[in-house]
Amino acid sequence: MKSDSQTPAPRPPRARASLWGLGLVLITGLLLPSHGPLGAQERRTSIDRFWILWERTDVSGENCPNGPRCIRTSNYTSRLFSPENRQQIYRLFGMLDGNALGKGQLAEHPDAPRICQHNAAEVALGFNPERLARGEKLDVLHGLRAFGMDLRNLKPPPGSSDTFGTTLQAEMTALFQQAGIRIVHPREARDLPGEPVLKVFFSHTGGNDRCDYSFSVFASLTQTVLLSRDIRVKVDAGVWSYSTNSTSFAAGDEAAAIRSVAAALITDINRVN
Repeated sequence: MKSDSQTPAPRPPRARASLWGLGLVLITGLLLPSHGPLGAQERRTSIDRFWILWERTDVSGENCPNGPRCIRTSNYTSRLFSPENRQQIYRLFGMLDGNALGKGQLAEHPDAPRICQHNAAEVALGFNPERLARGEKLDVLHGLRAFGMDLRNLKPPPGSSDTFGTTLQAEMTALFQQAGIRIVHPREARDLPGEPVLKVFFSHTGGNDRCDYSFSVFASLTQTVLLSRDIRVKVDAGVWSYSTNSTSFAAGDEAAAIRSVAAALITDINRVN
């Protein structure tokens, strides 16, 4: 096929860390319809322009190229075909579509870059988050070394003093600090990456009648997350949880049951860090 366009000159090495690079050459046709208002005597027209794209994909992170923490970024260099090559390119598209049909494949390749969707995630981020491999459950704790926590308002169990929550706040803060984890007030957690906050819920029933008395502990670590299908949506989401109750801890061991939250979270954090 004749073309007056010049072959793209190789780009100089980019100053970034990556494990390996992959260069792909794609030929893409763009159909650009006119979007002006249509009057009574106006006709809708289309302008065809054809481009050749040079896609370079870099991967970096752990367990590349297919690990859950391996990040792919793609960069594109483009050249516009000259108008006199239009008929040859039409025939090329027809040939490629026929070959795909004969193989039972879609003419549009699933890896084709969505370069016309300027608000698409892969354009904003440099990679498509929907194509990331799903991580393990505890991966959400990777790199977590500080979060907010405030236990001072926990309702004391029967027979405990009003300092029940305050004492537990100090004890659990010390446990986390010994593990290298910094505890801040939940308001200060807004300045931490992901705004992580550990929330602990303690409830009990039965009052002073120990025969009917029971209690339960539930803890949830929340962080801000982006939806992979629409990265413009950011919400608080529970990414880790733990629970226990009076079947595992006897009456009078409520404080120990709540402290077990710290032990469980520290264990899981250490598994991924």
